[in-house]
Parts: sequence; C-alpha cells; structure tokens
Amino acid sequence: MTTLAELDRTNAWEIDVGSAEFKANALRYLSEWARRPPLYVLNSAPTQVIVGRYADVQEVFSDPIRFSSDLPRGKGYEQFDKFIGAQFLTQMDGEQHARLRRLLMGGFSRKRLAQLEDRLSSIVESFLDDIERQGPAFDAVPQYAARLVVGALLTAMMNLDPDQQRVLLDFHATLTLVTRMKPGEQLPDQVRIAYERACAVVNGLIAERRSQGRSDFLGDLVAARDQGDRLTDTELFDMIFGISGALATTPRSSAGALYLLFSHRDQLDELIGNPSLIPDALEECLRLAGNGYFTFPRLATCDTVLGGTEIAKGMIVRPSPLAANYDPTVFPDPLTFDIHRRPSRIMTFGAGPHHCIGSVLGRRTLQIAIERLLARFPKARLADPDFVPSYGGQVGELRMNSLPMVTH
Repeated sequence: MTTLAELDRTNAWEIDVGSAEFKANALRYLSEWARRPPLYVLNSAPTQVIVGRYADVQEVFSDPIRFSSDLPRGKGYEQFDKFIGAQFLTQMDGEQHARLRRLLMGGFSRKRLAQLEDRLSSIVESFLDDIERQGPAFDAVPQYAARLVVGALLTAMMNLDPDQQRVLLDFHATLTLVTRMKPGEQLPDQVRIAYERACAVVNGLIAERRSQGRSDFLGDLVAARDQGDRLTDTELFDMIFGISGALATTPRSSAGALYLLFSHRDQLDELIGNPSLIPDALEECLRLAGNGYFTFPRLATCDTVLGGTEIAKGMIVRPSPLAANYDPTVFPDPLTFDIHRRPSRIMTFGAGPHHCIGSVLGRRTLQIAIERLLARFPKARLADPDFVPSYGGQVGELRMNSLPMVTH
C-alpha cells in the first residue's frame, strides 16, 4: 500500500478549500485545477485528492469500483456526513443505488414534471409581483434565487406548509457547520436540534401521505413500486431527506446565472429580443457559474493512479464538476461567457451512474425563472455595474450572498 510519506509532496497544496479567501478567488483556483493533474490537500483531515480536469473527473464519476461513494462513518469523516446518518443515492453504488433510483424515477416522470410546470410558473410570477410592489431596488438572492428553493421544491413539488418549510430550511442552513467539522468534533447543538426537528417533519409527511394518498412527489415515493419492490420506512426517510437537500442547490444557481447575464448586457439584450435562445444561454450559465465546486466525495478503494497522480487506498477523492467545466481541452476559451457556445456534456449535474436524477426539474425551474424575470423586467440591471459577488455556504458550495439590482 502506498503511504502518505511516499506521495509526491510537490503536488500538494496547503489550502483551506472552504475558506472565504478560497471562495473569493475560486475562479482562479478552479481554472488551475482544470489544467493540472489531481493534487493533494494535506492540511485537511483525512487527506484529500482534488480532481479538476474533465477526463479525470469523468473517470472518477464512472468508476465506482476504484472510487466508492460509500464513505466510512464516524471519527475522521464527520464533515462528509451531511445528512447525519441518512444514506442518500449519492452515498451508494451498484445494485443498491440502481434499485433505489428505479423506485424514485416515478416522482421525476415527464407526467409529474408537466403537472409541476404551471404551478412553478404561477409561483415565480408571485415572486416577481412582490419585487414589483417593493421595487425598483431589489436583491435577487433573498428575493428571488433563494425563494425558488421554497417555491420549486418545498411548495410546488412537496406541498409543504410554511412551518414545515421553515424547519427543513433551518436544518439545511446548519449544514455549513457540518462540512466544517474537524475529526472527532461533536455535532454542534444547533445542528442536532435542527436535525431532530427536521426528522419529525419528514416522519410526519410520510405518515400523512400514507393515510391520505395525496398525489404529489412525496405521494409518489410512498406509493412507488418496482416489480413488487417498494421503499422501506428507513429508505423513504433517507430519500426525502436527501432529495430536499440535493435539489435545493439547483434553484440557487439562478443567482450565478443572473449575474452572468446582467454583467454581459449585449448578450442579455439578445436574449430579451429572442427568448428562444434562453435554453442554450442557461446551459452556458450552468457551465460557468454552477452552484458547487465539489460534488459528493469518493473513497479510493485501492492504491491507484488517476491522471498521473498516485492515490493511496482510503484517501478521500473530491471531483470538481465546476473545474471540469473550465477545462480548455473540452471548452475552448473556457472563462469566456458566450450564450451561443451551446456546451454539451457539462459536468454540473455529474456523469455516469450518479448523473443527477433531478437535472430536468432543475433546468426547467431555472429556465422559467429567467424567462419570467426578463419578460417582466426587460430593463432590469445591476444596481452597480462594477459589482463583485461574495460567496458563502457549505464547503464545496459557491452560494452568492447578495445581488443588488433595480427593475428599471
């Protein structure tokens, strides 16, 4: 077995990949990752391998034998247990993953998504009504991007009432603390209390759907069948818990999309004049300004080599889909925003067997949000044309803090 002492220390970085400094300079760091072999981050525990080149990221995504999604639990791995013991699709491979994915697919069927679309449009219009009443100045993060999480996921998809929504949002807000935990550190009381409240809500939702047979996404999960198979109580809980966290990241990507569009006025005006270009423009926004620079981590199951870098058995491997989207060998002039690029095979939603099950819903939610905003406020602009975003959120997440705008 390769030991840490035998690894190439010239290929190691001393950097805190969750720090404010890193996030402020993420574009520079990720661009470098996109052009170099995987590198070691030695000042984290356990030691991690950062993977940024497109081909290397794709190899990690596509090889669950060498790079397992099922990480150890307990001391040393606290920062990766985002769902506090619940096991979601992102944390399993093989037949277990395939089985649960089959059972979940009904909730993401074309029929279900079509039923959601009208409701999503109505909810988005209500957000724009609020902006119009309160304007002309507005902050597109709390007043629009963040509200899409509530509107698209918790209201339209899950039919949660405001109290239930608040409990789940409060829990997910604490996950930043989890992803910053040190080995052996106890779960903060704030997280534990929020988790217990979220558990009570999710268990209540399951009981309610079972007794009422309500026709919505949660009802689909409760009723899911595949050749006589069904989700167990534990699996139901884990899937609802995981989906509410996984899908919540996509609507927040609208902040990055809006910043790109409104800081490139010539291309924005082209979209306003020809809305049929919006789907291609959205794909370019997702390529260049995705919400996360890390996806869920993998565990090296054996000594191996990836892109010329030695990886020891037991190491944490962190593929960066956002860095892969900046790989110049796949996307020429990658840092240039171009609504006519029509990028294919972007890594924003992953690749291989773990390609995001909710990618269609995520894309459609963002498309509706952008279409409706541009149609309602064609003269909207950044309040400060020289505005520079700042970012917070979990380790691995570029969650924009604010985006001040005006409607005209």
